[in-house]
Amino acid sequence: MEKSVDNFNIDAMQLNVDEKLRPSLERKLTGTTRMDAAIGQLPIPKSPLPITMAVMLLRGYRKLRPKSIGNRCVFEPSCSHYSELAIRQNGLVKGVRLTAGRLLRCRPNAGGLDLSCQKEQSCNTK
Repeated sequence: MEKSVDNFNIDAMQLNVDEKLRPSLERKLTGTTRMDAAIGQLPIPKSPLPITMAVMLLRGYRKLRPKSIGNRCVFEPSCSHYSELAIRQNGLVKGVRLTAGRLLRCRPNAGGLDLSCQKEQSCNTK
């Protein structure tokens, strides 16, 4: 099944650019990336309560933030999606620590694929 964002077919898109530039270019063209969309489709966890609240706050932030901020992210997944995944996989304290490290790495020409689970050797979602 093909995914589309604002009538733009993501699966038909081929980008011949440096992999570090691909996430920000894809986000600029479509408003999201496939990975961001997949993380955004995960159900909100029912427990534990701190993780549920953190995921809800991150999703609220993504809905309220200006589009210009969300479209500038150089990483895949975006920092807020990374944070949601890190918290889901590692718990609140470790997830926040991983997110802080990610935010410190954020700068132009430093993008590309960056998953919290790569640091922890486990990429399954909870």
